[in-house]
Amino acid sequence: MSIHPEIIKYSAHPDITFWDLKSWDFDKYDIPASELKNIQSIFQEHNIGAFMMWQDDYHYKFHSIPSKPYIVHYIWDLSLLDKNILAIVGPRKPSVYSHKVLKKLFEHAENYDLVTISGMAAWVDQLAHALSIKHKIPTIAVLWWWLNYFLKWAERHIVQSIVDNGWLVLSEYKINFVPTKYSFPQRNRIIAGLSDIVVLPEAWENSWSLITVDFANHSSRPVYVVPNDIFSLTSFGVHQLISQQKANVLIDFKDFFDQNFKKFGVKHTVSTKILDLPAPQSDIIWLLSDNGEMSLWAIMQATGLDTDTVMQHITLLEINNHIYQNSPWKYSLY
Repeated sequence: MSIHPEIIKYSAHPDITFWDLKSWDFDKYDIPASELKNIQSIFQEHNIGAFMMWQDDYHYKFHSIPSKPYIVHYIWDLSLLDKNILAIVGPRKPSVYSHKVLKKLFEHAENYDLVTISGMAAWVDQLAHALSIKHKIPTIAVLWWWLNYFLKWAERHIVQSIVDNGWLVLSEYKINFVPTKYSFPQRNRIIAGLSDIVVLPEAWENSWSLITVDFANHSSRPVYVVPNDIFSLTSFGVHQLISQQKANVLIDFKDFFDQNFKKFGVKHTVSTKILDLPAPQSDIIWLLSDNGEMSLWAIMQATGLDTDTVMQHITLLEINNHIYQNSPWKYSLY
């Protein structure tokens, strides 16, 4: 896997900042060749990839993130970002109620074509990843530390399971980065920006998981919360969101998934009128018929067309009510 040499330099010295990277100003730092080689070997040993904002493989979803990450480090399958992504976040000190909610949520989720995303924090985040693994639902972990750090961490087995399944682990932080109180909320903006929907089973009044909700609201991502006993302190933040009309109420799990995700084994029918459309419009229709929903990026890859050409034909299909955009840059048949 090829890594841009500037990313290697950035990771090879603890004092090099994002600002140095953006200006490519490394002359003031003494970086031994041996350390550059060491960093390169770490990337190779753990199959870690990385890309910067201006590179072609910088996924379009990152562009919708406030203060979008300049560098993204990852292990394994970036194509999961093209799927419908369900974010699950919650407090580090929840009640048993969160466990009951997530258990029921995942019993339904395994029947739908989706990917989960969370932040590997204690309890709700880790439970979301663990249940994803149990139900064989692809999951994305967004870390608030460097990818290699999990090797020293007590809960590394969860991240290792995600890696072993070939799913996706992300981090914007460099090698040997030590987590801070600021890196935790910073990664929340990435979770919200990459997701299509955010679910919050429980939240204290000042829970940090509410930061993710704020980012989701800012990015026009729908937020769903599960109501609880009004005297439950662990749901105070949830009830605030409901009263402030910042979240939708999630009660019927089957209805929630039916409305927002494609069920496995269900295909759209294509009307005879659509069959008469010229290529590549007809090609796009058949792609959506087979896949149920596709991102702009996925359509471009499947058709081999450039962005402008694909957007031209997608616009015509939208005008004629053949397809619609049901979330940012994702399209489905009517």
